Amino acid sequence: MISMELKKHKNEFATRISLLDVAADNQLAKELIELHEKKCSACQEDRLSCAVRPRCNNRNFLNALIEIGVKPRDLPNFCYSQYLEQIRRFILEKKGRGMMDRRIPIKDLLSTLNASSIRHFSAKFKKLWKNFASVNEHNVLLIAGDGFLFRFDFARGIVTLNPIHDRIDNFDVFRLYCELFSTFYKLKTSVTDLTLNWWLLAFDVTGKNPVDIKSVLKSESAKTFDTIYTNKVDDSTKIQAEVIVDGESSLIEAGQLRNLFDQVSKL
Repeated sequence: MISMELKKHKNEFATRISLLDVAADNQLAKELIELHEKKCSACQEDRLSCAVRPRCNNRNFLNALIEIGVKPRDLPNFCYSQYLEQIRRFILEKKGRGMMDRRIPIKDLLSTLNASSIRHFSAKFKKLWKNFASVNEHNVLLIAGDGFLFRFDFARGIVTLNPIHDRIDNFDVFRLYCELFSTFYKLKTSVTDLTLNWWLLAFDVTGKNPVDIKSVLKSESAKTFDTIYTNKVDDSTKIQAEVIVDGESSLIEAGQLRNLFDQVSKL
């Protein structure tokens, strides 16, 4: 049997579950870990199956373990090696299935891509990719290029590859994503925090076809915002999108924000 030490991470799982009371969450987390530990062991013993058809769809359990901070030494070893190889082929060779919301320890991503540091990573892919943009503030670095998006969280030591469902829960992160996408799509924008939970994103679309602008306002991307409209100030025309953050259920996601930038860029 393949030895793993997942049970000791039940408390991290329980903290992230936060469904019932502490005792109930701990019990559920313990049982979930035990069930998956058996499942992981059986999966890795059949290496062909683990490589091409892992028993946890899309290696989601492995992804969850990384998200809660489980160290690589405690991860299902063979499964993790396959995971890193898939990421390497996807980024360097553009092969394999599309990967979204995949978490990787920063050190292992750099090693997998033969980058000695974050600076080396940035310099290397800035040369390789057709379009490249990066912004950083405090412990967060965002990089976009050639269809890829990376969110480096240095406080946690984790990078998220193609964060689509990354929920933006504060204005600083919202502003940082907007700054990245503005540079990447070469758009003129401004971002304002009207209140602590009410944010305004404005695109300068002066001189664009009103019919095309209306198509953006009616797009699926626009529907993810609380309000989206046009505003004329002197000779300037703006598309303005408002975000109101009211609890977990109303948080905007990185993919939704990027989709709006993509729509506006096509004007």
